[in-house]
Amino acid sequence: MYIKPRLTFIYALMAGVAAPLHAQRSGQALDQAATQTQVLVFPDTAGVRVEVQVAGAAAMAGIPVRASITAVDGGTQLWSGEFGHLTVAPDGTGQVMGHVTGRVDRLHPQLWSPQFPRLYRLAIEMPGAKTTVRDTVRFGFRAFETRGGRLLLNGRPIFLRGNAINPPERNLPDSLSENRRFATDYVRYLKSIGVNIIRLTRASQVWLDVCDEQGMMLFQGNYGTPKGGKPTSPPDGPFEKSLRWYKNEVLGPQVNHPSVVIYVLANEQASVDIPYLTQGAQAVEQFLSRAYDSLSTWDRTRLYISNAGYGFGRSGDICDLHRYWGWYYNSILSFYTLRDPNICWRSNKIQPMTLTENTGNYTALDGRFNLVSDTKQPASQLNWTGHAPDSEQAPRALAYQAWVAGQAIEITRRLRERNPYLAGLSPFTILFRRWAGIDGFRDMSPKPVTVQYARSYQPVLLSWELWTPQVYAGSTISPVVHVVNDAESGESLQGIVLQYALTSQDGTVRASGRQSLADVPYYAASSQRLDIMLPAKLPTGTYTLSGSVLRNGDTLSRNETKIFIAARNFAGVTGALGRRVLVYDPAGATRHALNALGVAHREVRSLTGLDPLHDLLVIGAGAWDGDLTRSTDQLRTFVAAGGRVLCLTQQPDRFDATWLPVSIDLQAEPLDHPFVFPAGRPFRNAMAINPERPDNPVLDGIDRDRLFLWSDFTHWNESRVGFPAVYPVTHGFIVTHPTDMAHTSVLADYGHGLEGIALAEMFDGKGSVLLSGFDIVSRVKLDPVADRMLVNMIRYQASRAAHVAHQLVTSKITWGDYASEHGLVTGVYSGLLVNTVPVVPAELQKKLPLRVTNEGFHFAGAGGGWNSNPSVQYIAQGRRPFGPYHFSLGGSVQLPKEHGAEGEGMFWCRVPSGRKAMITTVSNPASEPLDMEVELNGARQRQRIPALGTAQVTTLLQARDTTTSMSLAIAYRGDRRLVILSTDFR
Repeated sequence: MYIKPRLTFIYALMAGVAAPLHAQRSGQALDQAATQTQVLVFPDTAGVRVEVQVAGAAAMAGIPVRASITAVDGGTQLWSGEFGHLTVAPDGTGQVMGHVTGRVDRLHPQLWSPQFPRLYRLAIEMPGAKTTVRDTVRFGFRAFETRGGRLLLNGRPIFLRGNAINPPERNLPDSLSENRRFATDYVRYLKSIGVNIIRLTRASQVWLDVCDEQGMMLFQGNYGTPKGGKPTSPPDGPFEKSLRWYKNEVLGPQVNHPSVVIYVLANEQASVDIPYLTQGAQAVEQFLSRAYDSLSTWDRTRLYISNAGYGFGRSGDICDLHRYWGWYYNSILSFYTLRDPNICWRSNKIQPMTLTENTGNYTALDGRFNLVSDTKQPASQLNWTGHAPDSEQAPRALAYQAWVAGQAIEITRRLRERNPYLAGLSPFTILFRRWAGIDGFRDMSPKPVTVQYARSYQPVLLSWELWTPQVYAGSTISPVVHVVNDAESGESLQGIVLQYALTSQDGTVRASGRQSLADVPYYAASSQRLDIMLPAKLPTGTYTLSGSVLRNGDTLSRNETKIFIAARNFAGVTGALGRRVLVYDPAGATRHALNALGVAHREVRSLTGLDPLHDLLVIGAGAWDGDLTRSTDQLRTFVAAGGRVLCLTQQPDRFDATWLPVSIDLQAEPLDHPFVFPAGRPFRNAMAINPERPDNPVLDGIDRDRLFLWSDFTHWNESRVGFPAVYPVTHGFIVTHPTDMAHTSVLADYGHGLEGIALAEMFDGKGSVLLSGFDIVSRVKLDPVADRMLVNMIRYQASRAAHVAHQLVTSKITWGDYASEHGLVTGVYSGLLVNTVPVVPAELQKKLPLRVTNEGFHFAGAGGGWNSNPSVQYIAQGRRPFGPYHFSLGGSVQLPKEHGAEGEGMFWCRVPSGRKAMITTVSNPASEPLDMEVELNGARQRQRIPALGTAQVTTLLQARDTTTSMSLAIAYRGDRRLVILSTDFR
């Protein structure tokens, strides 16, 4: 039955607030330049409220306002009629303003959605005595609301599949930043890879128009501190002034755009839940709550995030988090803390949960992580790609960026089976290589992360959950198959099946199968375990487990995951050993592991009778007890006399480390938790372990890829509490006195800035201790890499070969080139900080001039810029004498409170006998000469480095026996601006 549209007239001043006079127009100019109109349209699915404001309307009081609503596509008229009569009143600024507000109901429009971005045009006409005022705006009918903790678009639940770093600006040429064709190509591409919502750098009308037309949703608003305020305090002055600012400058220009579905009032403001932003939290929260209450009364066609990232739902409609798990802190496993809604909620309201910033991993033009000076970026890079050679940094960084984005997206989406309030996420990462100097979107060069988006953002998602990424041939793997139904049709998935295959690197299918899957209602997620027996004769290598969800022969979704499969003999054997293997292990787990691996050994229950020249003592995992604490003197004596010890993982609260040759602390804080910038770095557990000395026999056959994640031995899946046991390191440690590094060979390290130590050999007298933080014993016969490392450790420590603490350097060290550095500098211990310099495209050099701070940091323009200037790549170039330093809570480099202009750095190495001099090349970027001091085996010399110049410092080496290598202790001291480019021994 046809119902005649109903028009309600409301004549009112808009709460005393002068609205902006810059409404979007689609064509017609005003007949009289002195008269300006602003038309704001607030639609829902069956009606529309319209607010009209006219400046310079003193003579127009009482005139009728006519209006019509017409479909943009096809021109069909939806409604027309008289809208009301203009009410005129002064606005308090000396102007006379005309106002009218009206509402039309009982309409039957076509609704705007990402699939069908239907648009309408509202035309108004006000006939005056001398001229007729006309204006036209474009809008769309739609409803975006929250109900039961879900986001609903036009009454149907929707999951936000976002991307946060987008144009305009961000180094784009001026000709493209506001270019409609460029914006259209960009938005269409993002939609093609599954993105349905984005954030713009600013509310550009060109970009807003394009998003309206292409069906791209936006979360948009004030991404910073409210005008006149600070991160820890609200704006000064009357609240009404701030309200006018929000309406006139921030939100008003977005009102007529249906693509804008979420308003943001502030970004990462003070909160009692954020350690570094607790000051002023109550005042900030009160201000934002008041702003939300006022603005949501004015415009309820959108939802609101009051304090993006840090508001915790105390005000606004959405509880939003910013979490950089897997970049600045924690790992991707921390996404499992999202199973609990109270990770976010701090109010009694049931709210949708979003993560409008996450992921990070800022790769630059050439694919390497962007090492922006004096930020959290360089130390974060070390956490994830470590000291991999420069030739590997770009492919590893790009792969890790894609992997983290995929894990974040897929875990969050499939966790809706556990937490139905999870409503969307938007990775804050850089999708394209090129921004500056391009001619069009075709030149932007998408990164591999966009391929991951296309896979993880499929509306119907097949997602593999497999926590045994390294297994033996002949074993059975039990992945969990997740299906998430966000089908754009809104239909239930029925009669679906999984088709899967295991494929080797040459494309050969080694196993395959087919499995019926349960029905999945719309906006639901389901999971099902799958058991796959691996062929027993598979050769060692990396395989792809791929799958497709099929219905009636049609493919609805595809996805894949990688798995390393090793032949049964991968761990190897110890063979004949030069020492007896004696094992102290009352509980027996380590002895069981050694038996399983065929390692001959004998159990000991006390340390009496140890032979330092012929025995290797293995202290079993978790075996430290009171008897060993009472035997520390014996241990110390045993090592000093030439004994070897392999000490496996121990509990921090039980382990007595006083007998070790160096001072260490076992770390106690866990890696995964729900917090921002947590204390406790480096954490006790870690993934992505860095093989600092890959040529050491302990790491024989084990490369960086095999130290990323190990296989879970607890049979964990998402239905269980906690996290899977997949970290290779669970009991890492630090060296507490940097000078102890003279007696320490760090073989593997981890964490922010590689501060955590996973495996180190410590030397005392004629013997050594190999201290391990690797969780090996629990994985015996499950993870072939863990098995091989245990065999390697036994073989190495039980060998007759002499062990040496320091690396032999036979070629020039180019500082900042990790492969060239031979693992000589690790973590914060050396004090030699990687120097990073910006590479600025020619077209940006005037805009971003180079400068060097008093602490030696190099910048292009202002500081930061890893996301706002993605065309500026910071690369490693030398190291600076910067120590002692530490990391802030957020992960940036920090100097002690009391520090001078000079810093120092040190390292230890060996060089072949016959080398007569050490040549150090030093650069001085300062406009004044600076002194560099070089200390070699206790002898010091000081040399002046010219301003803006480079010089070589030559240090003579003492003559030594020509048949052996020379051990060197080297220290550099000088102004922190000085850059040590290379060290060569000739």
